[in-house]
Amino acid sequence: MKRKSFSSLENALRILGLFSVEEPDFSVKEIAGRLSIADSTAHRLLSTLKKEGFIAKDNINNKYRLGISIRALESVLIKDLDLYNASASILFSLAKKANEAASLCILYDNQTFYVNTVDSDRPVYHGLTYAGKSHPILSTSAGKVLISAKSEDEIEEIFSMEASFNKAATLQYDLTELLHVQEKGYAISYNNFFSGITSIAVPVKNENGDIIAAIELIGPEQRIQPSYVHTYVKMVMEAAIELEKSFYKKN
Repeated sequence: MKRKSFSSLENALRILGLFSVEEPDFSVKEIAGRLSIADSTAHRLLSTLKKEGFIAKDNINNKYRLGISIRALESVLIKDLDLYNASASILFSLAKKANEAASLCILYDNQTFYVNTVDSDRPVYHGLTYAGKSHPILSTSAGKVLISAKSEDEIEEIFSMEASFNKAATLQYDLTELLHVQEKGYAISYNNFFSGITSIAVPVKNENGDIIAAIELIGPEQRIQPSYVHTYVKMVMEAAIELEKSFYKKN
């Protein structure tokens, strides 16, 4: 198969996309390896990004990390992102009421992307969700909600991106599950992310009825027990309705 070629701009954007909380810095050789480009090309692009403030270099370990210009863009984005702003107080209230972590999620790059998260006062896990975190769609209740109204062709294309996708049998199983999610108006995932974590998600819709986001409540299975799960579902549904009304007012 012929390897796809990228322009300098595309490679520069791909470099910026490598950085995350889990992997905050890279050497030139590591970046070149990740993107399958020459070391000299990686160094040239990093030098340009560094000059513009999007990349900073740590001269002690000789690695690169995101620069201050990214933080400036982030502040502008968050300030103007109505959905993010409207969710802050609603997620805080939900997290306090349920005493579990509450998140606002969107579908981005065929993954569940966490736009905002408010932690519980009694967390038993760390780093599962935070603003900027992403997870495979099928590993989250929010992901299932976000794609539940999509066509079978769209879902098949999204699933084909996932490493765990197992063609026909898996697709049929997941389509059936997503149909149930659409009918119920919420999704529950047990052993979410990893064993012992339960999550509940409800869609957030725009005025046309399109799903634009999801609110997800996350906690340990010993607290979110099946006998009480519908109490939590009601809390999340009320939060989603409140967010929809708040979002409509601003648009």
